[in-house]
Formats: sequence, structure tokens, C-alpha cells
Amino acid sequence: MKIDKTNIILFLAISLMALSACKKAVVRVDSIPSNTPKNQPIYITGNFNNWDPGEERYRMQLNDDSTYTVNLPPGFGTVEYKFTRGDWTTIEKDICGYEIDNRRLVLGEQDIVSNEIASWNDLDPVNCPRITLVIDSIPLNTPDDDVIAIAGNFNAWNPDDSAVLRKDSAGRYSLTVDRVPGIKELEFKVTRGNLSTAESDEFGNVIPNRRAQFGVKDTVKLSINGWVDTPTEKSLNRVIFIIKSLPKSTPPGDELYLISNLNDWAPADRNYIFQKNKQGNYFYPFPRKRKMLEFKITRGRWSAVEVDRFGYEIPNRVVNIQVADTVYLSIGGWKDFNRPSDFEVTIKLGKLPEPTPENSEFYLVGDINSWNPGRNKYRFKQDDSGNYFLNVPRGGHMFGYKITRGSWRSVEVNRYGSDIPNRMLFYKDADTVVVDIENWKDLPPLDPDQVTIVIDKLPVMTPQTESIYLAPDFNGWNPGDDHLVFNYLPDGSPYITIPSRRGSTEYKITRGNWETAEVDQYGNEISNRILNYGFADTVYIKVAAWRDFDGQY
Repeated sequence: MKIDKTNIILFLAISLMALSACKKAVVRVDSIPSNTPKNQPIYITGNFNNWDPGEERYRMQLNDDSTYTVNLPPGFGTVEYKFTRGDWTTIEKDICGYEIDNRRLVLGEQDIVSNEIASWNDLDPVNCPRITLVIDSIPLNTPDDDVIAIAGNFNAWNPDDSAVLRKDSAGRYSLTVDRVPGIKELEFKVTRGNLSTAESDEFGNVIPNRRAQFGVKDTVKLSINGWVDTPTEKSLNRVIFIIKSLPKSTPPGDELYLISNLNDWAPADRNYIFQKNKQGNYFYPFPRKRKMLEFKITRGRWSAVEVDRFGYEIPNRVVNIQVADTVYLSIGGWKDFNRPSDFEVTIKLGKLPEPTPENSEFYLVGDINSWNPGRNKYRFKQDDSGNYFLNVPRGGHMFGYKITRGSWRSVEVNRYGSDIPNRMLFYKDADTVVVDIENWKDLPPLDPDQVTIVIDKLPVMTPQTESIYLAPDFNGWNPGDDHLVFNYLPDGSPYITIPSRRGSTEYKITRGNWETAEVDQYGNEISNRILNYGFADTVYIKVAAWRDFDGQY
């Protein structure tokens, strides 16, 4: 068979034209939810790969500008697609965590198609502008005809028709609350129309306001235990004993007993065993009597009776159970548990400065370790929630301390970058101490071009007609430099603005010479002041007295 070369050439030309007509597109993701796990890949899936949610070929590329991109295969027509983190359980959702329609693009209309991912199916939405409240159960004594409404900071605690919950076929009540400008956290109570009919605990006691943060969860489920205006017979005829706090050493499976003069101080009487409510708190409903009740709490034997937090025996507790409604208890310790934790104080780190490097290590330096700033024995550990803590053995009366990141160069300082007085811990005053760090000495949080020093208090003897000068190290300690004269704010406070420098500047305040330099209130010489650059753009100081006025102020 003879092949026509002309036909072959024509066929190849047509094929090349068809291929060149295929359209390509780059899909880009400009932003992802802030709670997206670090280093977890993002995939695109769609009708171009049979909706495979984790095909490595369509794993998106993380770029230097934190965007993600992927090249779609060339083709024609409309592409439908969505984003995942590798499987269908991690499919993208809308800003409040609900299903979204397939995304669409037409090949050839745009070279680059931009997208933003609002939330993931397996993670709580972080930017949802509303919260849905769902009530799973209400008390049996709830009047049938009463409405269920929310009173909160979003409606001035005065519920109207828009705050009434709707009841579905399963008997659950629900309401979606939109975020009000200026409110980051929803604070509320469930009512039957107003606060006089608000929810209570199971014994009719007023409960704290509920709280829910916008952007953390889109749905919050609630259970109502009682109403303040409809006490049950149980709450009227009982005195409720509630244990608010237990020692850390309490074994999780141990039962707790109330022992008293009304049960002959039997340490394990099962008629007086504490129960647990829905919040996990231990409670015991004691029958109301015309009696003064003397009592203690045990774990079933006298060797496991409650003591104070230092292990010492406590006197009998006393309560009038004719007039009391609810008795709240805190257990300091147990007689049989002299664990190390009973003889330790826990120091926790609260707020840390923003410039604190990730993976920093924190140390306690103080009297107890000869002021060694990086001793490993006094390095803070992290708990399961990521909070830093250090258990310090009790001993003596008190000790002074500071926090470092391993050296004196990285010790904590105040808002102006100046050294702070030693923190003091009195052993018997607390079990747990929370320490907030304002700044680190080696990490100025700012980079200002200039710094303003304001004198917000002068000695009353200061002559009105004399100028006030800055005498710093960078001008050779000249006490009367005309370039460093203070001006005055509208309120009369002297101020001066100087350029920022590296590190710090030492200085004093004068009225033009060293005979008129500042001193303390008793006329004694003071140490040089230190201005640490990068910690504040404005520094406020006070001048106690002048040398030539013999310390008079």
C-alpha cells in the first residue's frame, strides 16, 4: 500500500494545532487557616484526577511568599476542584465549617487562578463571625409554654424575639448569634425570657456567665441543669456540699466521704459518699436539719483524712445546716500523701514578650542556685498544654529570683529595658505563682528612630527661669550642652527627644552644671540613669531633688 506523504504531513499539522490549542492554568492558594498544621501538605483534587484527594502529582508547592501553587494538566472546558490536606476527612470548608460547592475555573480564561481556604473539615473554624448554640437537654420542670432565650453581651442582657431559640423535631433548641462589632467573646446565660428566670445548677444556685469565643468553635452544645426561679424539692430540702478544689496528689479513683458528728465520725460510711456532677465536681446533698454540723472529708479512712496544704491537721469544719444552702469546700491536702508536690511551689510563666524566639529555654536564677543564670536543674519544663513551669522545693521563709533565657545578657527587664528588682517568693503564701515577663534584656521589641524623655515630676524648689539639661555619656558628660536642653509640653512637663543608638546610654539631669545635678531626696549622689534603646519610644522619669538645694524637694 502506497502512503501519501501529503496526507501524513497534513495529519501531523492538525495534531500540532490541536495540542497547541489546549489550555493550561496555574492554581494558587494565597491564604490558609491559621490553625493549619505546620509542614502538612496541601493537595488539589477535582474532575481532572477522578477526585483523588491525595495524589502526589497534585501536591501543591509551598513558595517563599507562603503561597501554594500547582499546574493543572492542559485541556479544554471547565475544571471543578477543591483543596484537601491529603484525604476526604481534611477537605476544605467555608468560614464557619460548612460544606462548600465545588470550585470552578474555565481553562484559557486566566493563566493564574487565586484562591483562599477558609477552614478545614477536621479543625475548628478560626474566623467564623457567628456561633450556633445548641441545647441538648433542659430540666423536666421547665414550663411547657415558656420560651427559651439567650441573654448576653450581644443584646445588653435583655433578650428579644431575635434571641429566642428554635426547637427542632428532636426536641433540641438552637440559636445562631452573629458577632457584634467590638465583641470578641460571647458572654451569656440561658433564660426563659429574662434574667429572673435564668439557668442555675442542679440545686438551683446561680451559675457564672457562660463564655464562648467567636472564631474558635462554630457550634457550642449546652445542657441546662435547673432554673433559679423553679427550685426542685431536692434543692429545697438539702444542703449541698460542693468540693471546688482537690490536692494534685488525690488518686483519681478514690472515693470521698463526708464524716461528721451525725454519723459518729465513721470514716467510710457509704451513706455519705460524694457524687460527681456533670461538671466533674464532687457534691453531697445533705438532708436539712436543725443542727450544727461538725465534719471533715476523708478518702475512706482516718489515715486519709484531709489536712492543710502543709500537712498539718485542721480543726473540724462547722456549718449550720438549718440555714445553709450551698457549702463550698477546698481540700488542702491528705494526711497520707506527703508527696514532693506537697512540699513544692510551682512557678508558671504567663505572658511572654512577642520577640521571644521559638524553642527558647527559660531558667530561674536566684538565692536557691547562687544566682547561676543557666543551671539546668532550674530550667522550666513544658506541660501538655505547652505552658512552662518549674517546681521549687519549699524551704526557709522566702527567696529572691528572676527569669532568664540562660544568661545574664538575656535576663528579664521592665517595659523600658531596665533591670527589675528581684522577685520575691514567700513559700507559705502560694502553691502556684504565675510570672509575666515584660521584656528580655537582649531583645528590644522596637526599632524607633528617636526616643523622648519626659520628666513628669520636678522638685518644687526648681527655679522657673533656669533651663534643664540632659548630661549623657555620648557628649562626654557635658552638664550644660545647649544642644541637649529640655523643651516643655503643654502641661509644663520638660521633655527632650534624642536619636536612637545601639545598646544603651547612661545619663543624668542637671540645671547646667554639676553643682546643680540631680540627687536623691536626701541630697545623696544617685547612680547614672540608663536608657535602653528599643524598649519604648517615650520614657518617663522623676527628679527627686537638686544638689544645690541640699536635697530639698
